[in-house]
Amino acid sequence: MTSRSSVLTQSSIEGVYTPVVTPFHDDETINEDAFAATLERQVTAGVAGIVVGGTTGEYYAMTLDERRDQLATAASIVGDRAMLVAGCNTGATRDIISLAQHAAEHGYHAIMLSPPPTSLPSQSQLAEHLALAAGEGGLPIILYNYPARAGVEIGVECLDAIADRPDIIAMKESSGDFSRFLSVRDRYAGRIEIMCGTDDQAFDYMMWDVRSWLAGPANVFPVEHVRFVETMLSGRHQLGRDLYAAILPFTQYLETGNYNAKVKAAMIERGLPAGTVRRPMTPLSAWARSSTASTGANR
Repeated sequence: MTSRSSVLTQSSIEGVYTPVVTPFHDDETINEDAFAATLERQVTAGVAGIVVGGTTGEYYAMTLDERRDQLATAASIVGDRAMLVAGCNTGATRDIISLAQHAAEHGYHAIMLSPPPTSLPSQSQLAEHLALAAGEGGLPIILYNYPARAGVEIGVECLDAIADRPDIIAMKESSGDFSRFLSVRDRYAGRIEIMCGTDDQAFDYMMWDVRSWLAGPANVFPVEHVRFVETMLSGRHQLGRDLYAAILPFTQYLETGNYNAKVKAAMIERGLPAGTVRRPMTPLSAWARSSTASTGANR
């Protein structure tokens, strides 16, 4: 069990961090009971951390007031049983700072940030944006590099400018470019901890001494993810490969699109109260739901 501290540090990042889904009713209102059950399931499975308001949580379709309420709710349920990371992405730096300060008031350990969408900041603008968010938000930052979604990569110009800040502690690397991962791992060793964010490369990341996986599929298979990561960290790589092979078909399936809808469909296949997705996304068709089941999501 992870003990509660005021902040998260580079050296303490280890294990599975789950960006939890936000269950919705059919009318798209938040299903609070299902959200509480989702959090309890993750804690019981032994995950090291829970990310509230990440992309898998559909923050992009929620109001700032909903997000503040959700951060407070999760903190009250999880307590000191796991590390808490607040997804604080918005298009405006001032709103990120507001969300971060709110998270700090509720005992969160860190926030997670990708480049702001749509505005396409330059590398120098992005570095200044992240420095402001860290300095005024009051919590350490886990960077989130996913250029396919954000439209901007957190490149070396930006990273060079902020890597020595003690409040920039880690980066979830989701570019899918393994060569980039190796490059940034070496360039920022001891300054920025790299977390696996490319689900179908988790085994490879951990063979290169990455200690954590920030994993959307853990919404569906939290126990299996925790066992895999613990096995790899203990050096039992052959067993780790076998464990990873069992969940790899599902992670590969997620990477083909409709990620959030597929995660929720898989949870429903397992009898979990995930609910629908909020528009502009739409639930999977009956055919797509059967494809989800075929990946082993219902086992």
